[in-house]
Amino acid sequence: MQFMLSIIGYSVGLGNIWRFPYLCQQNGGGAFLIPFMVMLILEGIPLFLIELGIGQKMRLGSLGVWNTIHPWLGGVGISSCLVTFFVALYYNVIITWCFFYLFNSFKVSSVLLVVPS
Repeated sequence: MQFMLSIIGYSVGLGNIWRFPYLCQQNGGGAFLIPFMVMLILEGIPLFLIELGIGQKMRLGSLGVWNTIHPWLGGVGISSCLVTFFVALYYNVIITWCFFYLFNSFKVSSVLLVVPS
């Protein structure tokens, strides 16, 4: 259960929570949800489960799983690793900004310490 929740949390991410309502509104409102759900059911979930199932069964990473399915599909594994790398960079920058502003919010500003005479 913990593994599935961590995978779902990784799949959703901050970008989907922030941008998904905006993208729905820009691309037709609720009508955008119809092709989104169709592609999620037909393509997203099956690929996700194939990669997880084969990866756990053969104890391979993303690149090894797609090479096992077919040698020409190794590019899918490489692109998956690249996407994971860029998402990790993105989240690290956002978390760094959060910590930066959090710690700076506790600093006393020198402007506030000036007492008019």
